[in-house]
Amino acid sequence: MLASCSERQEAMQFKADSLSIDTTVLRIAVMPTMSCLPVYYAEQSGLANKLGMKIQLLRFQAQMDIDTAIQRGHTDIAFTDLIRCTRLAQAKTPVKPIVSCDEPLSLISLKTKRVKKINQMKQQMIAISRLSATDYWCDRLLDEANTSHDDIYRPQVNDVCLRAEMLRQGLVDAAMMGEPFATWMTRLGHKRLFSSEGKRPWLYVWANVSATQAQEETFLSMLDSAIIYMERDAENVIVRNILKQDYQLPPAFADTLELKPVKSPSAIHPEDMKDTEIWLNKRKAKK
Repeated sequence: MLASCSERQEAMQFKADSLSIDTTVLRIAVMPTMSCLPVYYAEQSGLANKLGMKIQLLRFQAQMDIDTAIQRGHTDIAFTDLIRCTRLAQAKTPVKPIVSCDEPLSLISLKTKRVKKINQMKQQMIAISRLSATDYWCDRLLDEANTSHDDIYRPQVNDVCLRAEMLRQGLVDAAMMGEPFATWMTRLGHKRLFSSEGKRPWLYVWANVSATQAQEETFLSMLDSAIIYMERDAENVIVRNILKQDYQLPPAFADTLELKPVKSPSAIHPEDMKDTEIWLNKRKAKK
């Protein structure tokens, strides 16, 4: 095996001594998604400071690493999904979803494959992250196509940047991925077979782990302000630099990507919670 280290530390090392932690700093766990982009922007543009907020971003590239940060008390607010939130809550982890994000996922197929529908992918590989929103939508697509789940290989690739890179290099046949990676792949000629945009459930959420009510409200206010500020043309340079540095997108793509407005989060829909619980119960029954 070969291993390498990134120059950037993904998260601060946890210290058991609570006195060493600055309780006035709001620790926010993020990953390269469109819903997290306003938080990256609030930090790098100085907006958080202008609003009187002290924030520390814990940068991750995999949802499972955020789960670990939640479980170990590293973070106060985290970007996660309803499936993982429900599982953590069932394990008595103090975490609660607070707002829902419209974070669509796409099924992107390798451009060399003559595939137009998921039922044509028997014995092929679709990269996902298990027990997550990507896993849920892959299951749902297979069910709607009347395709046996056993006919598709689903390797677990948790790192969203790595998942895109593996598809780009042809190491998997397809992948479930969010934006802006899905659009990057289509720009390279790979095929979008499905998008969950406009469909329910909305599975991605911001969750409160240990923030106070006042901190939670301040965070949501900062999020709304960042979304508004980001729409200004003058802020394009900051946003595109984030896409290059934190999202690891190629400069040529990041500089030409159409910057669509990020949708504000909304109240969590009860039906989305219900769908999550039903799907998790089905998975448990299969064990």
